[in-house]
Order: sequence, then C-alpha cells, then structure tokens
Amino acid sequence: MQSSRESAAVSTQHRQHSPWLAVVSLAVLIAAAVPVTVLLVSDDGSTGNLIEWTLPLVRVLVHLTTLATIALLSVAALLPARDDNLEALTLAARRLVVHGSAAAWIAVLACILLLLWTYFNVLGTGPFEGADLSHFGEFLSVLASGRALIAQIGLLLASALLAAVAQSTIPLRMALFLAVAATTTLALGGHSGFQGGHDIAMFSLAAHLAAASLWVGGLTGLGWLAKRTPDLLRPAVARFSRWALIYAVVVGTSGVINALVRVESLPLLFSSLYGLVLLLKVVAFTGLVVFGALHRRRLLRLATFTTKSFLQLAAGELLVMGAAYGFAIALVSLDPPTAAALSIIG
Repeated sequence: MQSSRESAAVSTQHRQHSPWLAVVSLAVLIAAAVPVTVLLVSDDGSTGNLIEWTLPLVRVLVHLTTLATIALLSVAALLPARDDNLEALTLAARRLVVHGSAAAWIAVLACILLLLWTYFNVLGTGPFEGADLSHFGEFLSVLASGRALIAQIGLLLASALLAAVAQSTIPLRMALFLAVAATTTLALGGHSGFQGGHDIAMFSLAAHLAAASLWVGGLTGLGWLAKRTPDLLRPAVARFSRWALIYAVVVGTSGVINALVRVESLPLLFSSLYGLVLLLKVVAFTGLVVFGALHRRRLLRLATFTTKSFLQLAAGELLVMGAAYGFAIALVSLDPPTAAALSIIG
C-alpha cells in the first residue's frame, strides 16, 4: 500500500512538471527557428551549400549546451550552504555540479563542430564536397573567429574539469566563471572587431553576453530545481531575483552601447534587416524586464509561493528568452548597415 502511494505521488509530480519540459523544448525550437528564418529572409541566392544552411543551427547548439552548463552551475551556487560547513557543497549542489560538468563536455564537442563548420564556411565548400583541413592553420592565424572558438573550447574544458572535482564553493564558482567567460569569446571574433570604437564594442559585447548567459541560464536552472528539489526553490529564487536585476541592467546598458557603436545613424536602424532584428531583440528584452517585475511582485512579496505558480510565470519568461537568444544569434550572421549601403538602397 505504501509503495502504491509513493508511486502515485511520483506520477503526480511528473505530470505536474512535464509541461516545463515542453516549454524548454519550445524555447529551444524558437531559438533555433529565428536565425534560420532570418537567413531565409536575407538570402540573396548565394547560400547554396549544406554548411551555410546548418551553420546557424550549430551556433544555436553551442549556445544551448553552454547555457545548460551555466544553468546547472549557477543554481548549484544559489543553493543554501550546509549548516555544518558553509564552504562544502550540499548533496543537491554536488549533483547539479556533476551534471554541469557533463554539459560542459558536450559544449566542448559542440564548439569543435562549430569550429570545423566555420572553417568550411570560409572555404566555401564542405567535407562532403572534397574540402580538407590543409588550410586549417592559416584559418586560425588569419581569422579572429577561429581563435575565439579555440579560446572558448579551452575555457569550457577547464570548467568541465573543475566542476568534475568540485567539493566546495570555491571550485564551483571558478567553474561557473570559466563557463560564463567562454560565452564572451564571441566578442573577440564578432562584428565589433571590424569597426570604429573597437575597444568599447568588444568590452560592451562581452558584458552583454556574460550577463545574458547568467540570466537565461539561471532561470532555466531554477526550472530544473523546481522539478527535482522543489523544497529548495524559494531561497534560490530570492537570491536569483537580486542578481537578475543586475543582469538586466548590464544587458540593457551594454545593448544600447553596442547599438550606438554598430549603427551609424537612426535611419539605418529602420531601413535594414539588421535594424529590424535588433529592434525585435529590444522588444523581447522589454518583455523580460516585465516578467522580472512580475516575479518580484507576484512571487517574492508573498510569504510562500507554489512550484506551480513559479513555473507558470517562468515558462512565459523562458519563451521570450528563447526568442531574444534567437535574435542575438541571427545578428551574428548579419552585417551592420552603413551609410554607403543606405545610399545604394535609396
């Protein structure tokens, strides 16, 4: 009889939280569909091989696996400390860190795939069309994007190794720092490196990527926690909410700085596909700020809140985050508009 009641309880809990898995899957689908859609819209007929069409999806894979690492490690860092030893990880935190290490190894493999796909994209042909790695060294020496991916692989490897052996908060925080740092390597090889205001663009983009990854990863990790260990959810949400406000400020401020550096004038913002995608990203960011305010008003001000109420609000926020990440990935493949381009169009 006792066994039957326990089985029924587990089944009820599974049904209660299974919609969250559907929400995460839908957010991933949105994040992947947005850059592919932008590629379809911007295609002038020159995109003709498998590498070019699948490159945005490989970028999405790298972002998602890195975010999974950050999600698991950040929530482990948000959990309450042990009563007998404030520095030692609790059993729940240790489990999250082990999963985070596994996610980091998967992210390394995804980065290696992206490195190869970027190389073949530069060559203009893929491995199935006879391309080889004979020019790989030249590719790394000439293009910053290749070196940035090598740096990302190294940072994720270090994060995976540290997380694998972490028994206390110090190596956990170091592993989290390295995983977040891995997301900022895009600033070394993106559009910011090829235009005026190089230093400002590079550092603002790095801050933008780091804060966004912690924001998205933290929320996703809290969903994992709500599913696995709901009794630890409230203190973790309270801690994350304070940090999320900082992340939002950094993301918003750095986003404005990047827009000012990349877009030469306001008319260019409204007359190009790059500007349209950027404006849609701003709309998504505004939606995230609204969700953050709702979190503080509807959940944290209450004496208690249920796991169901948190997941309902977090689900909407995560879907908007998926769209925002999709727009961000799409911007990587688009060239910022210039006054010369506007004169040609006009």
